[in-house]
Amino acid sequence: MSQQMVLNVTSRDSLSFDSFFSTPANEDVFALLKTFSETSQSSQLFVWGEMHSGKSHLLQACCYHASERGQRVSYLPMKSLATYGVAATIGLEAMHMIVIDDIDQVLGNRDWEEALFNLINQSRTSQQRLILSATQNPRYLECQLPDLASRLIWGETHVLYALTDDEKRQVLQQRAAQRGIELSDRVLSYLERHYPRDIGSLLTILNVLDQESLRKHSKITVPFLKQVLDS
Repeated sequence: MSQQMVLNVTSRDSLSFDSFFSTPANEDVFALLKTFSETSQSSQLFVWGEMHSGKSHLLQACCYHASERGQRVSYLPMKSLATYGVAATIGLEAMHMIVIDDIDQVLGNRDWEEALFNLINQSRTSQQRLILSATQNPRYLECQLPDLASRLIWGETHVLYALTDDEKRQVLQQRAAQRGIELSDRVLSYLERHYPRDIGSLLTILNVLDQESLRKHSKITVPFLKQVLDS
């Protein structure tokens, strides 16, 4: 990772644009974020979508893409930082790009709202690029500070759509193929019927199955899946 990239919480190297499964519904926002992470023009973007729609993946992909081009980036995941206080929002004036993920996790907390209000103002004064995300359209987010609510919609707003069940199957088969694994329709159907169907959980299951199949030199079948996951 480039030393010019400042991450307040460690990101995973696998969360890149190349590893993101872009669907036709999300082609425009995918292309926009990639371009946004390459440009030097200051502006603000807000990306929203339901849980497991891939927002964090894309936002961290923006960070890595920008850092590879020598830019200084700060990634602030509110799910992780909410309990640690607002100090993470201070001293970011030298960053080229600031990414605030899951901002709705701290809304309603007066200290956090004031810190974010100041950070958004600072980013505009410092000519920085700013990306924010939440699970709801920012126009409907509830803020204690009316001025913060107005700042959240300063820039463009874009929605990221969650994967359909067919698209989740394509992701699993694609990721499995990259590892030299074949997932039959029977295995996929069993996973859909008996386990959480969000893509994050399914990819975690795939990791477990991959590791166990290598360890046991076994193909991934329904009986093998039951043995590994239900034991």
